[in-house]
Amino acid sequence: MVPCNKYAILFLQAAVMVAVLCAVPSHGKIDGQISSSLNLAGSFDTVFAFGDSDTDNGNCRLIGGFRNFVGGWLNTLKGAMALQSGGGFGGSVGGAVSAPGGSAAGGSDGGSKQVTVSGNGLINGKLIIEHLCDALGIPSIQPYQNHAANFSSGANFAVAGSTTLPGSFFLHNNLLSLMWKTVPETFDTQLQWFNNFIQNFKNKGAGGKGGKPNMDNTLFWLGGVGKSDFARIHRVSASSEWLTQQAIDHITKFIQGIVSQGAKYIVVQGLPPVGCLPLDLATSSVTERDQNGCAARINNAVMRHNELLQRTIGSLQKSFPKCVFVYADIWKAYMQVLSGYHQYGFTEPFKACCGIRDGSQYNFNLKDLCGTLGTTVCSEANKHMVWDGIHFTAAMHTVIFKLFTEGGCTHPTFEQLLKIKSAAQKVDQSVGA
Repeated sequence: MVPCNKYAILFLQAAVMVAVLCAVPSHGKIDGQISSSLNLAGSFDTVFAFGDSDTDNGNCRLIGGFRNFVGGWLNTLKGAMALQSGGGFGGSVGGAVSAPGGSAAGGSDGGSKQVTVSGNGLINGKLIIEHLCDALGIPSIQPYQNHAANFSSGANFAVAGSTTLPGSFFLHNNLLSLMWKTVPETFDTQLQWFNNFIQNFKNKGAGGKGGKPNMDNTLFWLGGVGKSDFARIHRVSASSEWLTQQAIDHITKFIQGIVSQGAKYIVVQGLPPVGCLPLDLATSSVTERDQNGCAARINNAVMRHNELLQRTIGSLQKSFPKCVFVYADIWKAYMQVLSGYHQYGFTEPFKACCGIRDGSQYNFNLKDLCGTLGTTVCSEANKHMVWDGIHFTAAMHTVIFKLFTEGGCTHPTFEQLLKIKSAAQKVDQSVGA
């Protein structure tokens, strides 16, 4: 029987955790530099990821969710080489390529040479979730739809273009499809995949013995939910308040779903200021700019979304005191970079690296997206913050990850998360003694 004082320790731990985590940060002045390196190796041995194109490393391609031109930029060997090394070659694009298993290859000279680029084919390199796995010292988690993959270190359930609104909404309103199919997958699909994965693990387990992943050493990563909705309907009459509420309600149900399966440590990413991306800059009036030169209306909507999301996370922390919820403030990270982009090695904060060079300010045109015939790749992608007008470059992902883990752009910080996790494990060991 467990002594009463140990129950008191558990109660105190939960109360302190709620008090620390429920304070809601604001979009105030951004300060600080990236701190000394934080060692995440060994802190978690399993990662489960969910989200859209900023997190998906292959699922959308594997289920045939992309339009044919996606990845077409990889057909130019010089362009692909420039993207990986930051070398002095640019390239024009024609056609498309396939990229099974989350990687993509492009070649020239009759296919005698190949260049492999990690990620989902939508950008020129690693995603934030792949940097996370590297930092944890575990193999990069594989897309769930790669049925031949090894899922010993977790799985990635994210699908590029996923929305909170049902597919029928987009079909009936004839909204932007961009590089995805007209009818997108919803986040409900990802939760269903995860539930199936857990059930299969219970049935088979390690060595066919059954069971489920050790949730005490599992980190859940929920990428920006709602970004694809904003991208697709930003030019229609649907109110941003309505869309935000739909997204937040969906996130709440999603988190409740993974908690019911045993999730304890959960990172919830906010939305970036999408009004700073060429997609919105090129399709909005120059009279609608904010102090950063970004599209004001959509950024105001995203800011309200993030504020409501943070309040919701605070409520969820109270509802599930044994869990730890981390808010990854990608808005703050992006604005920190934008305010001093030269310090991070960037020279182009707004212009897309891959796009149609028609003399436009942003190298972006909705009718000629990256990968379509005639689009080109810049010579130094590592100096651009934006890859194709819709997604960040791999270099930007590297910086954002560092700001998440070491630059104070999460609440609580990753350092605090590890301390809380260590304290909880000590309590559990004490109770079990």
